[in-house]
Order: sequence, then structure tokens, then C-alpha cells
Amino acid sequence: MIKIIVGVFLTVYLVISAIVVLYWRDINFDPSGSDLLIFFGLLPVATTAFLVMPYMIYHWIKEQKNKQNDPQLSDETTIEELQPEPVVWINLNVYRAYALNALGENHLIIDAIREFKSPELDDKLLNGYGLPILSYRISDLDVEQDEEDEYSFKRQYRIHQLILTQLEQQTEILWEISEHLKKSALFYDTQISQSYRMHPAWIDPQAEYHDGEEDIPSVQQVYRLNKLKIHLVLAEELLHVWDEQDSEQLISDYLSQLNYIPEVFHVEHHYWGAETSYSEWIHLLQSIEKDESSISLVFIVDSEIDQDTLDEKIWISEQYIPAEYISSCCLASPKIQIENVLPTKTLDIAINEKQLKQSLDRYNIDHQFKVENEQPFTILLDDITQLKTLKKIEQNFANTNIEQHHYLMLFPTLGNTQSLAKIFGFTLAFQLDDALMTMVYTTQNPDVQTFIQTYQSESHINPEQQNV
Repeated sequence: MIKIIVGVFLTVYLVISAIVVLYWRDINFDPSGSDLLIFFGLLPVATTAFLVMPYMIYHWIKEQKNKQNDPQLSDETTIEELQPEPVVWINLNVYRAYALNALGENHLIIDAIREFKSPELDDKLLNGYGLPILSYRISDLDVEQDEEDEYSFKRQYRIHQLILTQLEQQTEILWEISEHLKKSALFYDTQISQSYRMHPAWIDPQAEYHDGEEDIPSVQQVYRLNKLKIHLVLAEELLHVWDEQDSEQLISDYLSQLNYIPEVFHVEHHYWGAETSYSEWIHLLQSIEKDESSISLVFIVDSEIDQDTLDEKIWISEQYIPAEYISSCCLASPKIQIENVLPTKTLDIAINEKQLKQSLDRYNIDHQFKVENEQPFTILLDDITQLKTLKKIEQNFANTNIEQHHYLMLFPTLGNTQSLAKIFGFTLAFQLDDALMTMVYTTQNPDVQTFIQTYQSESHINPEQQNV
């Protein structure tokens, strides 16, 4: 079609140009600029359109008749557009989950959000006029000021302090995982088992020990677990300034106190931005589910409580409110079994499910959401002050028993530190009442529906065993 149009245009252009030039030469005509535009521009284009239009109309009519005669051909494009993608489920066990920000710890954060707690005046952070600003500062991190001065990058210091608080919270489960990893290595992995059997002086000559203190561990069969994977999720803007070796050393030093050896744990850094963080989070959860030989500990952490960082941000908005927060969760595939430890929650995520009602009906879980239930159990990760966003949310929850008083809005409680705000809000859902099934939703990924419930045997939503 394009070749035909170009060919006709060139032919018309040459014919018109030859006629016009010869005619003007015979009459000694001196053309103006407008004459040249009309006779060498508009006239060839108009003539080409006049000549080609009948052919284009004929070609279009012919295509329509062919589509009517061949229904399969006519519906092929429509079917591709209307055919819904199959719903994909992510199922994970949550062993432990903790959270910390300026509002408190764990479930206390939920209570503070319900009470609409606001940021406080921070006399250590100043705006462009030298005046204190509002912030969500965790004051407990300000105690060790001398240690902070040793860091050239103050923001990393505060993030390290936040990581340590969560490592301490996770100590119990980390100890159980350490014991399980040791038993697994002794039973399944000859090479790694040698590290566990080694005398302490061979590993660290400076370490304190007593003869006979370290007995050779007994060998017994357990679920095969090869590694603890630690995922440290940071803001995208830290990609080129973060010292990964320092954070790895911080975590390694702590784990070594719990009898971890370097062969059985791995630290991986992730740098996510506000626009992509939720999608990246879902991809990470998918990879954790598929890994049936490792258990994962994920840290979601950010802090902008730093004057240098604030100076870079304040030009965006004079009302910029920095914040700091961290959450950690220990996740694993449902097939993994940790000795002496049971999960506390289950996490089920439906991907390619555009309306919540379809999931509730298809898997018979709508009975858990009763109208008389007044407690909020639906975490919304968006700014619902935007009318367009609110309409999208209402559309997702249409025809269900879920109403606006069931919503819990997290957006205002993290100030302008939004790079990882949605992921922090997601993990904060693990802190809601155990008696309720919790849901998480964001219009950024409208086809992702998330359900969190207290762990019970066979408590995961399993589409294969449901009556559709």
C-alpha cells in the first residue's frame, strides 16, 4: 500500500512539475514563494490523494468482506485482546515479620496509623531558611552520636542501625535456621560439613575456646536446606553511593555469633525506585517461592534523616517531610520445613486477577469478609486523596462486602520518603490482627491481589483444589 502511494505521488509530482515549468517558461512567468508552494507542494499532494482514495476505499471494503466470510480471521485480533491471561498464584510461608518506624514497632504502628499520628518538629534538620522542619525521626537511633561521626555517609549509619534492630528481632528464628542448616549440611553436604566439624582454633586462632567444648554434632536427617539468603532492599538513589562491603560485614558479624559459617548464607542488595518497587517486589517473591532449598530474610529499609540528604531533597518541596523505616520478614516456599519452627502467616498473591470479586467467588473466601466487621483489614498503598485513584480502588472492590471503613491508609505516615513506601506498607500487613484475613492492594499493579492469613495446616489458597 505504501509503495503504491509513493509511486503515484512521484509520478504526479514529475508530471505536474514538467507541465508547470514548461508553461511558466513559455509565458515568462516569475513565480512567487506562494506559487511554488501551491504548484510544487499542495497540488501534487491533493492530486495524489484524489487518485489513491478510490483504491484505498476499495481495498478496505474487500478486507471487510473477507473478514465476514472468515469468522476465525475476523475474530482473531479480538480474541487475542479479550482472552484473559491465566491467574498465577504465589504461595509463601511467613515465619517472622517485624517493622519499625517513627510511630512505633510492629502492631503499635497500626495503632498509631488509626489514631492519625502526625510528624514531629525536628530541631536537627533545617530547611533552606535555617528553620526546623517536620520529620518522622526514630529518636532511639540518635543515642550513639560518636559512632555516627565515624561514618562519612551519615545516611548509611542510620540504615545500619535500623538493620541491627531487625537482626535482634529475628535472632530466635535465625538461631533455629542456623541449627537446621548445620544438621542439613552434616547429613547432605560432605564439603560444608567439614567446616562445622573443624576445631575452632583452625578457623580463628584468636577465638576463645575450651578443649572438649565443641563436640562433633550428631548427624540426623532433616529437610534439606542449603542456604539463608538475605535480601537487603534499598532506595534506588543509593545505588552508586552505598558501601555494600560494610553492610555485608555488619550482617556477617552478627550471624557469626549465631554459629553461621560463610558457606551457608548470602547477602544480596537490591535498589528499587518508587515507580518500579512493587513490580520488583512481586518478582522477588516469585523467585523465593521457586527456591525450595533456601530460606530468605528480607529487609526493606530507608532513611532520609540526614541534613545532606535533605539539602538535596528540599528543593522539590519546601514542605518536604523526611522519614525512616525498616521492616524484615522471613519467607520461604511452603514446601520447606524448618525443624522446631512453624510459620506464623501465609502469603497468597493472585497475579492477572483484575477484580477482587472474581478471586473471592472463585475460591470461596468471601465469607471471611463480613459487613459487620468494623476493623480495617485492607491495606491501601496509594494516595487516596486523588479522585482518580479512589475510583480505581472502588472499582476493584465493587460487589464485595468490603467498604471504606475497612481500609487502612499508609501513604501519609511515611512522609515524602516514598521509594520503598509501598513495600514497607505491604510487609506492615503482617502485623494486623491474626483473626482477620488481611489484603493488600495498589492501583500501581491493579491485577495483583494479595491475601495474608494466620498459618494453619493446608491454609494456603490452592486453586487446584477449589471448586471453580
